[in-house]
Amino acid sequence: MNTAPDPQHPSKVFVAVLHYTGPENTRACLESVKKLNFKDFEILVTDNCSPDGSGKLIAQEYPDCHHLSLPENLGFAGGSNAGINWCIERGAEWIWILNNDTEVDPSALSQLMEIAVKQNNAGIIGATIYTPDKSGFSRSGTGTIDFKKAKTFERGVIDDNADFIECQWVSGCNMLIRASAFRQMQGFDERYFLYFEDTDLCWRMNQANWKCLFAPKARITHAGGASTQGKLAVWRSYYYTRNRLLFFMKNRRGAAAIPALLSIYSHLLRHLLVLPFRGEDGRRQLKAELLGLSDYINGKFGKATCLDF
Repeated sequence: MNTAPDPQHPSKVFVAVLHYTGPENTRACLESVKKLNFKDFEILVTDNCSPDGSGKLIAQEYPDCHHLSLPENLGFAGGSNAGINWCIERGAEWIWILNNDTEVDPSALSQLMEIAVKQNNAGIIGATIYTPDKSGFSRSGTGTIDFKKAKTFERGVIDDNADFIECQWVSGCNMLIRASAFRQMQGFDERYFLYFEDTDLCWRMNQANWKCLFAPKARITHAGGASTQGKLAVWRSYYYTRNRLLFFMKNRRGAAAIPALLSIYSHLLRHLLVLPFRGEDGRRQLKAELLGLSDYINGKFGKATCLDF
């Protein structure tokens, strides 16, 4: 990937793939990255202490990539911080972070960088995400935040022909991040570990006058949830509950927090009444949500220590 720089894109760019189990996903992601038509970039694969040992396998299979092996699973927030900071220390001005269950179109990075070099206040830029579903693919792009209902929403692509659209957040599965803005924000908040850390970083960027932009013409596909399948589904329930409270209470204080709290607690109350009657999976989900609530109340953040059930 060390070809001559493109004079139209002089910035030093890294593509950073966060790997956690699922070597078949990471292989597909890396093969798609290698087909990018952007002229000058380097690839980093960060192994987030995969318990199946697949990080070493990927390192052997892709010796032309950089590899960073973490001594423990730091979650999406900590793993991404480690990879991005590694790239910045080696001169990266832009880092495109990708989940290992994504695949990218050949022109995606070129289209993202076309925006990056022209928009001096762009802190984060995200591509259109195509997610397989029953109808073929669904498309998502810009993200919005409803502070009264304590919810985040993914919106469909509004204008295919727009060069870019300003938004409140984009998905962490693919983010082109300006190194200087990332450093100013001190990276992802590692208290989240998983879920809401991408929304939080985008929101903090916006508050600091860095723009969060969405690029409709850049495309990736995203399988979604590859690292939290099967029994690990309780991770989603736990981290979503805990981190939803963390994000909305962090950004709304006093009386302004009341609508968000009512929305969150009414959601949990409905689950308390319904989930016990949905079999073992429902009871496991409820237990994980209540543990998430308990840890939020007790100020326990980062990697959960209560999900071995």
